[in-house]
Amino acid sequence: MRKPRIWLWILCLGANAGLAAAQANAMQAIPVREIVGEVRLAGRLAPKGVPVLLRVVFNRDLIEADQQEAIRTLTDASGKFAFHHLEALGENEGKELYQVSATYDGYLGGQQLMDLTESARGEVKLELPRIARTLPAGGSSSSAGKTTPAGNKAGASAPNGTRLPRDPQAQAALDRAQELLFRKKDPEASIPEFKKAMKLDPWYGPGYVLMGLAYMQMKNWDSARLAFEEATKVEPGNAQGYLGIGSALNEQREFGSAQNALEHSLELKPDSAEAHYELARAMYAQSNWKAALPHAQKAVEINPEYAGPHVLLGNIYVQAENPEGALAEFRTYLRLEPEGSMVPEVKDMIAQLERILAE
Repeated sequence: MRKPRIWLWILCLGANAGLAAAQANAMQAIPVREIVGEVRLAGRLAPKGVPVLLRVVFNRDLIEADQQEAIRTLTDASGKFAFHHLEALGENEGKELYQVSATYDGYLGGQQLMDLTESARGEVKLELPRIARTLPAGGSSSSAGKTTPAGNKAGASAPNGTRLPRDPQAQAALDRAQELLFRKKDPEASIPEFKKAMKLDPWYGPGYVLMGLAYMQMKNWDSARLAFEEATKVEPGNAQGYLGIGSALNEQREFGSAQNALEHSLELKPDSAEAHYELARAMYAQSNWKAALPHAQKAVEINPEYAGPHVLLGNIYVQAENPEGALAEFRTYLRLEPEGSMVPEVKDMIAQLERILAE
């Protein structure tokens, strides 16, 4: 029987001192295992924050099919990384063979097999050669606050403008998932295909973003947030991942945390209309309409056809006692989305404003 899949964060190992003390005697019979190493990008030491994945391998002859994801960590400022206390990975028997791998945008991935059967310590050097040519960045467009790939055949390019999945089976699963999500409008059916793709290529950040979008369409905010968080773990510079986190937190009314994620998204991609809008939503919900105003204005400046920010601007102008401005924004929303979900409320606001201005 296949051993259960385990996720352990490297910082959590040994965090519970009481548990460690209770296990001390049992651990004495097991040698302390660790793998240390460095990542090089085209011959130079990698920068801080390059993700490194360690997998437990149970069958040397079936490495790709028979392995267990175990630990992730990041390189330090000198390109070094370490996996300590591998003997603490649950049942220890049969866990002497490990695969260590790393990826970085613009470089081919590197991996190395490490056997700790006869030695409790292993050293790894992962050399990632530069990719000669990267894919062009894909765009995104939205008229209702939902980021989706625009103008691209499903699976043709990554929504974050990065690489395609390296595993052909992962790409095929991703194609099926996008077909279900975007063309057949069946987000629930797309989830198993997204999960299959991410199991085959766990470093593919845009796949987690797409899976998060599917969960958002299902209004499963917790699962959406977790998917977006995975995107930012494997790709710390994934602006859409942070945008997704903030959007999900807005739906959960955790506006302070949403604001933090959205501000980080805008640091990575300042020209995102969606991020400006979601940040304005978070600020407005915290009764800070003055701070929300420039972000709502920026959203419609970047994308004048983006309907959602016009409603928010209308509400802000009501707070600012600018009924003419509010009326103009609400009317713009009706023009852009005559069948939109906020139409009834917007029509009520227009009627009230028209009465006030007629007095």
